[in-house]
Formats: sequence, C-alpha cells, structure tokens
Amino acid sequence: MRTGEQSIAAFCDQLAAATPAPGGGAAAAVAGAMGASLVSMVGGLTRGREKFQAVEEEMAAAQEAGRREADALLTLADEDQAAFNQVMAAFALPKSTPEEKAERQRTVQAAYQEATRTPLETMRHCLAVMRHALAVVEKGNQNAVSDGCVGFLLADAAFEGALWNVAINLGSIKDGAFLQEVLGEVARMRREREEVQQAFRGLAPDPVTRFLKQQ
Repeated sequence: MRTGEQSIAAFCDQLAAATPAPGGGAAAAVAGAMGASLVSMVGGLTRGREKFQAVEEEMAAAQEAGRREADALLTLADEDQAAFNQVMAAFALPKSTPEEKAERQRTVQAAYQEATRTPLETMRHCLAVMRHALAVVEKGNQNAVSDGCVGFLLADAAFEGALWNVAINLGSIKDGAFLQEVLGEVARMRREREEVQQAFRGLAPDPVTRFLKQQ
C-alpha cells in the first residue's frame, strides 16, 4: 500500500518495526508533506476574505502549491523505500565469477545513485514548501500564523533529514563525477535554505515573545 493511502498509525507502526524500510528518508518525506499541507491550509483560510484581497492570488498559489508539494513528497516516501530495496536486491546478486562480481558492483553502484537522488529530490521539494510557508506566515490569515510556522518547521526538519540520507549514500558511491554533481547541488540548496531560514526568523523570531506582545 502506498504511503499516502495508509493511516498515520499504520505508517508509524511500519517505522517502528525492526525492518530497514521505511526509514528516515520516507519519514522525512512524510514530514515535508505534512508541512506542505499546513501551508495549503493557511492559504485556504486566507482566501476569499475582503481583508486579504490584495494577496488573494498569492494565497491561491500557496494553497495549490501546498497540495502539489504534499502529493510529490508522499510519492517520494514510496520512492525512498523502493530505492533502498533496490540496494538490498543488488547486494543479493551472485558473485561467484568475475563477471558476476562486476555486474553486481555495477548494479550496486547504480542503486546507490538512485537512493541518493530520491532524498535529494525531497530536499528540493522541502525548499519549495519553506518558501511558500514564508508567504503565508507573512501575508496570510494571522489567526493561523502558528499553522504556517509549523508548516515551515516541518519542511525544514524534513530537508535536514533528507540531507542525512543523501550523505550516508554518498559514502558508498565511487563515481567521482556523480559525487561532485551531488555535492554541488547540496551546497547550493544549503545556502538557499539558510537564506530562507533567516527570512523566517525575521518574521517569527520567537513564538512566546510574538504572542505576548499582542496581549
């Protein structure tokens, strides 16, 4: 059953089981999907209100993007599990002859590259969620600002979790060109993430301080 078709309890039971998949990569993608859904929620709670007419189009875009990113991230949760299973299947290939050993090595390396691409894609989608979260936190319905903040924080945590899954796979990859390509993309996204984090801290520096000031 696909991740998006399971109950939350069933997915948590799968994570808790003494099996290697689903694991952290899938959990990160699901956390990102939850963050994206909250972004969509705040966009929807803002739209159609006279007070927010000036940001109607931006909130409509955030609402739609949140749904789109949630779907993409739930799909990535499934792809993460599939990629791990491919790695395990590659290691199970025979290695009795030099030819079998060479084929096994090639298949293992291809599987590791795919297992790296999946969390890398999760990172990209989480960045998109974080950017849309900024919009709803800054311009959306302020009665739901905490929901937008949680959406941002979930996507941020999911980005970090996916990064760890990229890194652990990179340690097994021997293709230098692939390594450099991925490391360059990771560095670029980490710089972008830092910029978005700084913007978020400017909008929501501390929850207690923010809400106490409104008393």
